[in-house]
Amino acid sequence: MTFAALAFAYLRRRWGQALLSMMVGALGIAAVATVLVGFDALPRAARHAWGGADLVVGPKGSALDLVLCCALHVAESRGLVPLAAARDALRNPMIRAEAPIALGDNVDGWRIVGTMPALLDIYHAHFASGGVWTDRLQAVAGATVARELGLKLGDAFVGAHGLVNSDEKHDKFPYKLVGVLRPTGSVLDRLMLTDIETVRYVHREQAKAEMAEHGSSDEDEAEHGPDAATAIIASFRVPTAALLVQRQIDAREALTAANPSFEIARLLSYARPLTTAVTGFGLLLMGIAAIGAALGLLATMNARTRDLALLRTLGASRADLAAVALCEAAIIAAAALATGLILAAGLLAIARDFLLLRTGLLLEPAPDADLIGLLLGGTIVATVLAAAVPSLRATRTDMEELLQS
Repeated sequence: MTFAALAFAYLRRRWGQALLSMMVGALGIAAVATVLVGFDALPRAARHAWGGADLVVGPKGSALDLVLCCALHVAESRGLVPLAAARDALRNPMIRAEAPIALGDNVDGWRIVGTMPALLDIYHAHFASGGVWTDRLQAVAGATVARELGLKLGDAFVGAHGLVNSDEKHDKFPYKLVGVLRPTGSVLDRLMLTDIETVRYVHREQAKAEMAEHGSSDEDEAEHGPDAATAIIASFRVPTAALLVQRQIDAREALTAANPSFEIARLLSYARPLTTAVTGFGLLLMGIAAIGAALGLLATMNARTRDLALLRTLGASRADLAAVALCEAAIIAAAALATGLILAAGLLAIARDFLLLRTGLLLEPAPDADLIGLLLGGTIVATVLAAAVPSLRATRTDMEELLQS
């Protein structure tokens, strides 16, 4: 019988304690792997989401709110920006393209965005079928929207007031789908695009209809006037524009310029202490698992003197007895590592689906060699530490003492 088979047989006799040590270690490994891989993938997911949008210009206020609302489309609008002033501020040779966006409606929870064809250029979008709008009440669907709603060219749909699904339908103003975009991997896949004048027209006419019918209206025509937009999305010709143009726009009284890269990096920096805390907790669990395995092995070594004596009489050396303890610790550690990685993969898959559903962020975990080396190295160190004292106990026990016991 090999040392590994003998160690496995011993573990079967104390399977409860071995299973507990393995599960505690697995939870620690899963916590460390999930946090490190997940937080490494988040910036990449955010960069894919905002695509070619290098700058968002909106009303004076929080730059982070502006990015979350108008670049990632996961938050509510914070107001309107004077369109003429914003476009004037973006008249700069370092700006490659710019397009206004107007929010306010949705179709079954998917945002309808009033804009201009230049937005497609900013996101480097191409058509899978159809083309851009040429008239009022025509729309272009992102790849995800078209798939989820089952829409195809020529289909009609009705928008609803607000950025979330509601019963306030604009039934008198059906849209016609004239184009479907190829997947871009950006937030554009989750948007329904139309001409910005269409958004203004729908709300203006809806307000008139409600005023004629009820004497009042829930629609605010001022919000969709010809000189207002939720924000302007811009892309740069050169990277240096990130600092120069943003500083110039921020100096204006009524405008805020937000760089998605800067703002998301700042947001993630706020979460860094949480990352450190969870990683530390995972390492603590791994340490507890190593200590538990060591105590369990030591206890079994003390109760296994008859077996050790028999092995010595059969020719096993002291190093061989230590190898049995090391094999037991290695089996527990290997099972903890495998289980922990499976748990981490499951947690990352759940996080990926959750983020994709709630925010449109596509999390693509890609563990690097450093992380793999960290986990393997940590597992090996924990194995050696867990087996150290029991192995020394076995090697220092005299043959005479074993036989007398």
